[in-house]
Amino acid sequence: MKRQELMRIFVCFALSLFTADVWASHVPDTGQTKCYNATVEIPCPSSGQPFYGQAAQYTINPMSYTKLDGGGNALLDSAESWVMVKDNVTGLVWEMKNNKDGKPDYSNPHDADNIYTWYDSNPATNGGDPGTPGAGTCTEDFIKALNDANYGGNNDWRLPTIKELGYIVNYSIPSPGPTIDTGYFPNTAASWYWSSTTFANYTNIAWRVYFSDSHGYVSYRAKSVSGCARAVRGGQSELLGDLVIGSFDAADSIPIKDATASTGGYTDNGDGTVTDTSTGLTWQQASSSNYLTWEQALAYCEGLNIGGSADWRLPTIKELRSLVDYNRYIPAINTTYFPSTFESWYWSSTTTAFNTDGAWGVNFDSGNDSSNYRKDSEGYARAVRGGHPRPPDHPVISVSPASRAVAKDAGATTFSVSNTGVGTMPWVATVTSGDSWLLISSGGAIGTDFGTITCSFTANTSSSARTATIRVTATGAEGSPKDVTVIQASTGCTATLDGNLILDIPVLASLDQRWYAPSYWADFVYEYNPTYPALIIFKMTNAALLTSYKPECEKEKSTYSDDLKIHIPGLLLADGITRLTVDMAYSPVFSTNGNTCFIVTKYVVVSN
Repeated sequence: MKRQELMRIFVCFALSLFTADVWASHVPDTGQTKCYNATVEIPCPSSGQPFYGQAAQYTINPMSYTKLDGGGNALLDSAESWVMVKDNVTGLVWEMKNNKDGKPDYSNPHDADNIYTWYDSNPATNGGDPGTPGAGTCTEDFIKALNDANYGGNNDWRLPTIKELGYIVNYSIPSPGPTIDTGYFPNTAASWYWSSTTFANYTNIAWRVYFSDSHGYVSYRAKSVSGCARAVRGGQSELLGDLVIGSFDAADSIPIKDATASTGGYTDNGDGTVTDTSTGLTWQQASSSNYLTWEQALAYCEGLNIGGSADWRLPTIKELRSLVDYNRYIPAINTTYFPSTFESWYWSSTTTAFNTDGAWGVNFDSGNDSSNYRKDSEGYARAVRGGHPRPPDHPVISVSPASRAVAKDAGATTFSVSNTGVGTMPWVATVTSGDSWLLISSGGAIGTDFGTITCSFTANTSSSARTATIRVTATGAEGSPKDVTVIQASTGCTATLDGNLILDIPVLASLDQRWYAPSYWADFVYEYNPTYPALIIFKMTNAALLTSYKPECEKEKSTYSDDLKIHIPGLLLADGITRLTVDMAYSPVFSTNGNTCFIVTKYVVVSN
């Protein structure tokens, strides 16, 4: 292939992401605020009294949501119209449903009455069985419709994993449901919703969550059955953490990790405890050696003193479910770290809201949970600690994103401020470094609870990238002050990959080492491929021939060869700190429909 043809090709940059080990997220609270004995509601007991230690007595990561407009900007809680919802605890963004009138409309993927068979044609993510396709009536068609429409300005929507879907259940709601905060999730069907997670023992079955009278119950169903579906984004392709890169000769060889797995992120502390770094929770490595009633399980966990800590408690149903490894069966847990787990059910601290003589539990043979365990029956208990409890009136500042990578030309960019806690949070934003080229507009420097910081920047005419810092201060709020950065590309030769997944290669030169060898600059934008959602694909949008490159670019220039192998020695990620060297090779497997695609064959993280 001639060098000149580079001007007319699409270059696809394939990155497969580790999601389970990179995505760290707190486990949301259950929403329960009432206490119970073995049968009925009671005043919440004090420490040392019977039934102390249940879910209502630990306010940990209370459920918190933010309404978003069509551009992903935060709205006031009082907004009567919104397009998406952000979970402030997990950071996930959820699709909204509408038109709940009992009549499905498959031309509208947001219609609350639509039901879908489970289908995923990608062998790397379908668990070994693609399920049942449909003509607009399967989950793959549902997700494709959202991404084709660029819903909310994004095209990386997907089905949630079983754990993600279970995190938005509110376990305080009695019959008839739905068991979700309808103030943020209106038009939710009192029915069950599909997850993306295949059942480990039978690949023609997938996991689902009930939002009906079963009140958050997690179970599995044949993929051929039709159920509701709600899309989510974030937690996976938004992160550029651990890049898993290899040579792929076929699509089904793409390595994938599912966030439903609990196979990574554990640390054995060597003192009878195990920390799950993906949730921040620390677990008792063993468990009770004998069966316990619910009252006994609460007392057992409250009375533990292991690993030098005495603040152990019985986990909530969401915390207990976070321990399940849905990629395993009998037992559905990582036995390397929890070798003595019984293939039986374990108590949670969460009472069944619609039947208060029962409590929630998880069966670690298959991973399913149930609300049908009577509190006077007997199960096992495993204690947990951590989770960062918060006082009831406690504002928490969040600024998103943590950094912005912008082009070398003059322009503007924004950051969103939100209060993910409780209480009023006045805030102010100031530029603490880089103020000679970065300015905050007068209307974007101050706000209360929610708002947008709008800043403008001048063109960068130097050969070095530059960074400015914006400090957002909310006195008395957790996480304050919060610093965010703007990283502006230079006129030099450093390749950049920004937070919007735009890849810029300022000098793409021939391997001919003569100073006058042909070279190009090229811009790429992320293009979602629903058939291979684990791949991040970049399509060339602009390119131009350069007659030469600057001498100072000698060490930084990216190169390509006659057989279209591309080497990028200085790829700067959006954090402005992390650099990679990346090798890409032409892939005939993915080069279809007139596009020329490359896969990453090697990458190395470099320190400067």
